[in-house]
Amino acid sequence: MTAKTPKTPLEQRRLDAKTRASQWLADGNEAREGGNLGKAEQCYSKAQFWHDRANLLNNRAAVAAPTR
Repeated sequence: MTAKTPKTPLEQRRLDAKTRASQWLADGNEAREGGNLGKAEQCYSKAQFWHDRANLLNNRAAVAAPTR
């Protein structure tokens, strides 16, 4: 089975993942400074997800990308 061509170019997906990771990290830091530790942990979790995705897209991940 052949893989479909992605709708979004790879470079745009890399930039999007990096941007989202940075934004979630900033939101987590803001929540932590405001004393809302629960929200901060949720934001940090989402930031880690996007950071891991950016690493996969940049071929810098510790594990290989999942196959379909």
